[in-house]
Amino acid sequence: MRVASSRVCLTPDEDFYLIGYGDRYNSRLVPAKGVHDDIFANVILIESNGKKVFIFNADFIEFEEEFCNQMKDIMHNEFGLETNLILFSATHNHQSVMSYHKNWKTGKFSQKYYDNLVNVIKQTFYRCEKNLVECNAFMGRTIIEGFYGSREHFYEKADNEVILVEFKNDERVIAGICNYATHSTVISPENDLLTGDLAGALCRKIFLDRGYYPAMIVGAAGDSSNRAYREKADYQELERISEGVAKQIALINVDQQINIQYEKDDHIKYRVNYHPKDDSEILLSKINNLEDKLKSVDDYQTIKLYKDSINTYKAKLNMKEIDITLSSTIISMNDLQIISIPGELGSALGIDLKEYSKAKCCLIFGYTNGHFHYILQPQLFKDTPRAIAGRYRISDVENYMNKIKEKL
Repeated sequence: MRVASSRVCLTPDEDFYLIGYGDRYNSRLVPAKGVHDDIFANVILIESNGKKVFIFNADFIEFEEEFCNQMKDIMHNEFGLETNLILFSATHNHQSVMSYHKNWKTGKFSQKYYDNLVNVIKQTFYRCEKNLVECNAFMGRTIIEGFYGSREHFYEKADNEVILVEFKNDERVIAGICNYATHSTVISPENDLLTGDLAGALCRKIFLDRGYYPAMIVGAAGDSSNRAYREKADYQELERISEGVAKQIALINVDQQINIQYEKDDHIKYRVNYHPKDDSEILLSKINNLEDKLKSVDDYQTIKLYKDSINTYKAKLNMKEIDITLSSTIISMNDLQIISIPGELGSALGIDLKEYSKAKCCLIFGYTNGHFHYILQPQLFKDTPRAIAGRYRISDVENYMNKIKEKL
């Protein structure tokens, strides 16, 4: 096995708009006022048994599937990479740039930034390919306490496991993966400065502790955030939370050697296609109830929660035909198994897949190779707006998970 890594700044050199949270915040309707901290891509190339696995992990909110597919074709045609072994992973940063995203509803798309992103991806692969070195792989894990968990049922855990994978050459870490599962959302939607938010802050702190910048791979975080533990929504709070989580990650002993030899890859497609039943009366009732509640609350967190739920129900009211094709890749490399998910997988579903996998180390790559919204566990369809008003039925979730399990 040979491995290489690269890190490149993705901060625009021209005016830009922030992405995330929609048009209800003025911070997304006007150009950003500046940069609090730069955003980056952390890139890893793994070569094993003649196969190359390319991981491009960026401080973006998401990658559009169309972009991923076009970029995969470019990488295949120019470098001979197999398309199933290319993973474009986003940290789901709601304070990132809008410039690369062609179909976002606020801000302005920049063809210049888009073209530069294409070149950056090609350049980082070329750089990695030239710097591949023999490595051994090691892993360690822990459970994070007290800083994030379920955002649907406060103070309950979600998937609070953090897995570190390090690729070492003569005791020097060549590359690393931090696989964790929570939204990278500490900073307020009113923020008007570019930042990597929680993922960016954690990445920098891991570098200070361990000497490398890991790919910050978000796992099954669809129902996980720091909302219940957040005291404020500013940069001081970002420092408090990121420092608290980083201290627990620093205690992980990455000392279990794992054998990484490419075995196979499987590409799974599952189509969701139906016409939602006419449940407008139920949705309108929920909207009216929440709007009444808004009149009597004044704390930021509750107001945001109610407004998010109202907007979710309204979006469901406007849905007609649902037609989504979910594409997942499973890369099996002996002791390591990677499962890509093109959306926001529920924590219980991620835990279930990791337990079902026969590999010593199973990593869930959420927000990877596309973004098709929340894919939440059936339990949350009882009382969770994101599940009730989402794009998937319970049967869709169960069938999609079963199709993945068939290949594990």
